[in-house]
Amino acid sequence: MVKISSFSNNLYQRQFPVSIYSNRISSLVIYIVLATMVTDTILNQNEEVSFYLRTYSLEIVLFVVLAALAIAAQYYILEFVKYKSREIRNKVLYANISYKITAILQYLVIADFIVLIVGIVIFSQYPTLSLAFITGATYGLNVALMALFTRIFFSWYKSNRNSIVVLLYGLSFAVVIITSSIFLTGNLYRFAEKPTIIFSDLEQHLIKSEPGSLLYALNKIYHYSDIVSFALKWIATVFLLYHYSRRMGRTKYWILISLPFIYFLGTYMDDLHIYEPHTESEEFYWNLYVTYNSTAGGVLFYIGFIVAAKHFHDNWAIKDYLIICGFGFLLFFSAGQTTLAFSPYPPFGFATMSFYGLSTYLILLGLYASAISVSEDIELRKSIKKSTLREAKFLDSIGTAHMEKELMKRMVLRAGEEQRERTEESGVKSSLDEGDILNIVKEVEKDVKEKK
Repeated sequence: MVKISSFSNNLYQRQFPVSIYSNRISSLVIYIVLATMVTDTILNQNEEVSFYLRTYSLEIVLFVVLAALAIAAQYYILEFVKYKSREIRNKVLYANISYKITAILQYLVIADFIVLIVGIVIFSQYPTLSLAFITGATYGLNVALMALFTRIFFSWYKSNRNSIVVLLYGLSFAVVIITSSIFLTGNLYRFAEKPTIIFSDLEQHLIKSEPGSLLYALNKIYHYSDIVSFALKWIATVFLLYHYSRRMGRTKYWILISLPFIYFLGTYMDDLHIYEPHTESEEFYWNLYVTYNSTAGGVLFYIGFIVAAKHFHDNWAIKDYLIICGFGFLLFFSAGQTTLAFSPYPPFGFATMSFYGLSTYLILLGLYASAISVSEDIELRKSIKKSTLREAKFLDSIGTAHMEKELMKRMVLRAGEEQRERTEESGVKSSLDEGDILNIVKEVEKDVKEKK
């Protein structure tokens, strides 16, 4: 039997040897980042914990530790993505340009982080401008990248209207642009109300938005657009991962894909008056549950992509991009749950927000490559079926002995060559393996026999 995957896999493994950028080590880094973000978010949104740390003079130490972990992780993730995406960045101009923009802005964010740490450790103060800059840089990068890939996905859908996944992700990106723009506008408005320098003994109070005010209207729009954005991303992911559900198992697939939406809907039980906390204890745990709805949603999305990736033992390229996409969703949902418009001293939440723009790039790169792979699968399936039908008729007309064996051999060789040509052109390998190709050939052959 002819093997079509050995050549491309051996080539891929020579280009991407086991190193510090292996998926196992990168997963460990992501778990450390998640723990950092969870801790940072607790301190950002829980005044009691922050007060406890301040009492024992631990807040500065913990802030510096979280900052150091965040900076090191961001540098590692940038290099990891650069290493893993060499093939597609060499072939796709947008992927290369967007990576360079992301890297430049992320290094500026790291520089801002270092300036902030120096100000807090040495001078016991920091400028509000540092908070405004990182909010503007991360959310601005998010809006810019989403706008670029919205254009790409809509253009892609225009040329191929059969791809519902591309349309849904394009729509979700467009809604994220609205959501992020609203968040950025509201936060910059609040930064304008803050003093230019924040000292350690400065008391800060959150000014609540009153009904009828601009901030109140922005909060309402943000609330509903965030729901729409999540729903669109979830539906699009349902279609994307359904393409791989045969490998995963349909039961496992539906369980994994349903959990994020069920959890997300659960956080709106009070809005729907299904459940409302009555005691202080109930309210504490309910607020904790709602606070981490984004993180939990990201974890559940991450699990779905990681489980799908594990079933690609022979296709390291698509496996890597599914993992990158999973990393992106995990960090994106976690990074989007904090605000620096009202933050304690030191500004916990800074480390979490610093991942927002970077996580956007991970999602878009992973989705783009995965969508290309799905598109390649569909086109390759059509080509294989067409070629198989033509070859079957030809072999039958000349009376070739052992037609079935000869047909299999010819189609595997031809499909392997076409697969390599498509990979060379797009930089992303189709997810079809030899077993998939043989199944397609058998289906066509069965249809030909039934027609006879």
